[in-house]
Amino acid sequence: MRTLSATEAITPAIERTKAMLSPFSLGRTLKLGLIALLAEMGSQFLLPPFGNHVPHSNFQNSGISGIAGGLTQQTAIVLAVIGVVFFLLGLTLLYFGSRMQFVLMDLVAYRTALVAPSWRKHGPRTWPWIGIKIASFLAVFAVVTAIVAWPVLHFIRSIPAGGSQPPNAAAIGNFLFLFAIILFVVLAFMLCIWALRDFVLPFVVFDGVSFRSAFSAAATLIGHEPGGVLLYFFMKFVLTLATAIAAELCILAAVLVGAIPLGLIGGAIWLLLHHAGLFGTTMIYVSFGLLTLIFFAFIVAVGVCVAGAVLLFYQAYTLYFLGGRIRTLGDLMEPPPPPIVQAAPFFDPA
Repeated sequence: MRTLSATEAITPAIERTKAMLSPFSLGRTLKLGLIALLAEMGSQFLLPPFGNHVPHSNFQNSGISGIAGGLTQQTAIVLAVIGVVFFLLGLTLLYFGSRMQFVLMDLVAYRTALVAPSWRKHGPRTWPWIGIKIASFLAVFAVVTAIVAWPVLHFIRSIPAGGSQPPNAAAIGNFLFLFAIILFVVLAFMLCIWALRDFVLPFVVFDGVSFRSAFSAAATLIGHEPGGVLLYFFMKFVLTLATAIAAELCILAAVLVGAIPLGLIGGAIWLLLHHAGLFGTTMIYVSFGLLTLIFFAFIVAVGVCVAGAVLLFYQAYTLYFLGGRIRTLGDLMEPPPPPIVQAAPFFDPA
């Protein structure tokens, strides 16, 4: 396929997303949405909330002898168990999400909903991919920390001792500076996620090379087209904002569409049964509980479908941008025409 710019890849990505979701099937849409959401979760890291927020004096006043800064032994054991559970849950989600990142690329490239072949094919690469992501994130974290450590310390020292002083120009400037630092940190991690997922992983999936070769190929691609890659990252950021707003509006519209009929049904049930004694009251509560469950399931299904469509578009957008730069991928996204076979010349034996 021909090489597409970051803006030219938008339209074919939309068309491919529509083709994957058409004709509409709720089961297929939910399946693709869950796969896409798991793949997106593979880019995130869940950390359990550790910390002691209970003052030491509270334990002393209640007559409980505390250990380790106010924590009782039983509380410490409970927190340790919760921490282990959160860690195992986060590790499980990280594994399945990372493996689904391979699957999602294959599904969009081959325009299919069959998960098993891709799931089996990319299994051995999952743990190396997880290790590369964690190592890359730690490296980015170390670099970002080294850059922002002094500005953050300067901001903390500039905070006045008392909180009663009105903000002045310096305080507002420091706040804006802190906001810029936070934005820089978020953008740094977003770029790390996008660079690994969008420029390294496709070479592994479609060219079948090692991760070391994939890093080299990605660096070569970025070095040859720095302007095009920067435009891609910019468009990815703009598209993320635009699709997030559109998705929120769709979900809000779905909330209204689902709430109105269910609310009318609930109101009708109340009008019919609120004078029916104990039996009527019981049926009202049961009906309201069922309607709440139906509404919750409806909103979850809508959220999965909408988020899945958005994430499928993101993946298609990436693959179309890279399709003209990775030949094997380009042949999948836009198969080349079959070769023209010329017929053998006819010779008249006479």
